[in-house]
Amino acid sequence: MLQLGGAMPGKLLAADPGYRGPRVPCGQGHEAEFTACRDKVIDTVLGPVTLTRAWYHCAACGHGLAPRDAELGVAGASMSPGLAAMTDLAAAAGPFAKAAVLLGEIGGVRLTAKRVERAAEASGGAVAEAVRERSAAIASRKVVPMPPSPRPDKLYGVIDGTGVPMTARETAGRQGKGEDGRARTREVKLAVFFTQDELDKDGHPVRDRDSTSVIATFEPASKFADLVKAEGIRRGADHVRQFTILGDGAPWICYPDAGIADLIPVTRLSRRSPAWPVARPVSVMGAGIVRGCRGSR
Repeated sequence: MLQLGGAMPGKLLAADPGYRGPRVPCGQGHEAEFTACRDKVIDTVLGPVTLTRAWYHCAACGHGLAPRDAELGVAGASMSPGLAAMTDLAAAAGPFAKAAVLLGEIGGVRLTAKRVERAAEASGGAVAEAVRERSAAIASRKVVPMPPSPRPDKLYGVIDGTGVPMTARETAGRQGKGEDGRARTREVKLAVFFTQDELDKDGHPVRDRDSTSVIATFEPASKFADLVKAEGIRRGADHVRQFTILGDGAPWICYPDAGIADLIPVTRLSRRSPAWPVARPVSVMGAGIVRGCRGSR
């Protein structure tokens, strides 16, 4: 059945080989000329499909392109968008080897663990780059998000970092905390944004349903700070009455030269201690922001 199904997309796609005239823009300000039609094998959820498409070559840039590839979402890729999405979901659920087995058992798709790894990393890299570009545009005010509706009274952001176990290849050259000096983890920086405008019957704040958004990155604090700023703006920091950021006192959170500045040190922060965070409003994103930071552990 899969072989029969896989033959159908090939016939349908063959109806348009992607010939767009003798010349097409190359994407770098030049024109690429049509040379011939070339075949490309694409893995899909129905099996391999051979795509015949018009190929253009740019003499100025020295590279070629097939407009049909971009139209179908397979430029520079050998998986269809549908199979790539399935692979990403499977890879996110566990190790790549298990993901490959899962794809075979559920979808009848046979991929090696290495193929799953490469596909997932490519998708993750593309998403991360898109997030960085969007965050940079928001942080620089080139893109202005619409204010949230309904508008919350307060917005909260919680910042922390934690170690994620990694393979030896990923930690090579990094200093660890163990006696042998080897690093076995990498720090992922996390930020969670949410609102909580109501109280339960005991008077405790209740997080608003579906109000949580999360940032996670291995990038340095300065880059992470840009992501936090952009997400704060996107979530409405410019429009709420109070924006509160909570951190645990780590240097990269508290100190200005680490990228996230103007936190107020607090000696202790615990339910058993009467010393709760001392905070004052500051203006960082154009909104009233309260930042609390524990100065000692």
